[in-house]
Amino acid sequence: MSAAATAATRPPWMIRARSMHFVALIAAFVAFSTLVASGVTLGADDAASRYFKSIHGNAGLDAVMIVITSMGDVTTLFIFGIIITIIRRTRKAGMVFLIALIVIVVLVMYIKPLVGREIPPYTFEPALELPSNFSLENDSLAPFAAGFSYPSGHAARATALAFIVGYAIYNKSRKAGYAIWAFPIIIGITRLYVMQHYPTDIIGGFLFGGMVSVVLASAMKLEQPFFMSRIKGKEDQPPQGEPQ
Repeated sequence: MSAAATAATRPPWMIRARSMHFVALIAAFVAFSTLVASGVTLGADDAASRYFKSIHGNAGLDAVMIVITSMGDVTTLFIFGIIITIIRRTRKAGMVFLIALIVIVVLVMYIKPLVGREIPPYTFEPALELPSNFSLENDSLAPFAAGFSYPSGHAARATALAFIVGYAIYNKSRKAGYAIWAFPIIIGITRLYVMQHYPTDIIGGFLFGGMVSVVLASAMKLEQPFFMSRIKGKEDQPPQGEPQ
């Protein structure tokens, strides 16, 4: 496939790691993180959190928010990543996504205390009865980072899913490729609703998830097919006469 044809089928979010777009993405994350750490955004963030607190109390809405926000949990996304790795057509995207999950979980765990933004002081009290052993997953699995909210690990992981899996389905259906980007937006809204994050935490998560995805997509050559011929026979080799 020619370079022009490849560019025509590449989704617009598939920027290169060695590009000015990626440099701008890094600069935006660093600048945004600095603003959050300085406390400049706290007033607006707190106002947004108080608004979401004010609309609590609807059992049906609470249930929907709990179900959706759980879709961004590490365990749920890890299982999803394993499933798409098993499927031959999405195997490469699945492997890149699983590695992105691990990288995001580890790095966010250390960035949170570095920025030092504490989670919103408001609590989420569902208006429905939940199982006695049920609890929402914390944004960070490490105790030393559990009390901090920036950047949002849920938003970062959801962005990685949209970036990587969106690429896998873009050539089959451009509408579906764009539609999957609703997932990180919806996850971000649910995290605000359950009082785990401020709006700037969500934006920071979007930026960070995008950064990690760009690096891994470039390093692991997401645009190239993944061949397993050396591991499990020759079923994944290209037909005779086609380049490896």
